[in-house]
Amino acid sequence: MNTAPGAALRAALANRTPLIGPWVGIPDPTVVELMARLDNDFLLLDGEHSALPAAALRPLLPCAELQRKPVIYRVPSQSATHLKHALDLGVSGVMVPMVDTPRQAAAVVAACRYAPLGARGIGPWRASGYYEHFTDYLACANDHTTLILQLESTLGLANLEAIAAVEGYDVLYVGPTDLAAAMGLPLGEFGPDLLATLQRICDAGLAAGKTLGIDAPGSASLPMLRELGFSFFTLGSDMGYLSEAGRAQARELALLDIGKPRT
Repeated sequence: MNTAPGAALRAALANRTPLIGPWVGIPDPTVVELMARLDNDFLLLDGEHSALPAAALRPLLPCAELQRKPVIYRVPSQSATHLKHALDLGVSGVMVPMVDTPRQAAAVVAACRYAPLGARGIGPWRASGYYEHFTDYLACANDHTTLILQLESTLGLANLEAIAAVEGYDVLYVGPTDLAAAMGLPLGEFGPDLLATLQRICDAGLAAGKTLGIDAPGSASLPMLRELGFSFFTLGSDMGYLSEAGRAQARELALLDIGKPRT
């Protein structure tokens, strides 16, 4: 199993290199292959809010691996079972939603890192090339696996500094929509209150040596978010690309007079 894409991803994150990748929620090999061929730094396959359970990763991962594209998988929950299944399949990293306390953060780290850094169970069947490279995989897995924790609630904000201080994970990632909803702020707007909160998160995360990540609403927001301290960005999605391209064509057709009845 080639862990080089995962190693390169983690090194770039540690250097605060700006990285941008789309969400993938359509569990189809062709879709994943097409997305992996685009000019992006990683794919983030979503198992929390789309039809992508860990079992669906088995036929999808080879499509990204052919393009040497790192795959991060957002697990449905903090369950150690969900984390173990995804890692044993060979993803380059995992994203974990709704981390609200340092105790939860430490438990996630323990489930994702092999001893002595954690207590991940040993059985990396596909990740180790079906055990052909078992020893090599065990030796490098901790160094080549990215771990991303999501901060999305007011409880998480209250525990921000303590969560940031937990060792063993790489990226503190903000879900701005969930965070704004929890704070009673308008969704989809980067108003003064949300911006001040994002700056506080970046300051705490950077002080603790973490990389900061966020879901960007559009490319125009990237310079502002980069200035705050973020360097890991999710932007766009397979479903969004399909919808936007289809709507764009419909708008073009609406301007043409080709004898088609108007609806």
